[in-house]
Amino acid sequence: MSFQGILKELIDVSGNGIATAIMGVDGLAVAKYVGKSLEYDVETVGIEYGKVLDEIKNASGLLSLGHVEEVVVTTLGTDVILRTISDEYFIALAVARGANVGRARYLLRKAANQVRKELLV
Repeated sequence: MSFQGILKELIDVSGNGIATAIMGVDGLAVAKYVGKSLEYDVETVGIEYGKVLDEIKNASGLLSLGHVEEVVVTTLGTDVILRTISDEYFIALAVARGANVGRARYLLRKAANQVRKELLV
């Protein structure tokens, strides 16, 4: 399945998904999908929260806590879940406030595994 297909399915199945993107740690979007014709700048969200993810990875390494797999940021408007795919890529999913975050995390984990297979990492 194509990256676009994986992202579209993630939004469609999650129910309350707003937008999703596969991002490189360099800040470039590999692919993105915004659901329901909403204006949502998922690339900027990915870039800015990607910096936070990088800092969390550094802190985890310094503290010998292990590899960071996922970070959830809860705001008044959305919940943003970041899941690492490899050292070079991560996937971000924004869901509407009040969404079932547990279900979204599960679906994101599945999508990350699909992307990992496509990237052959």
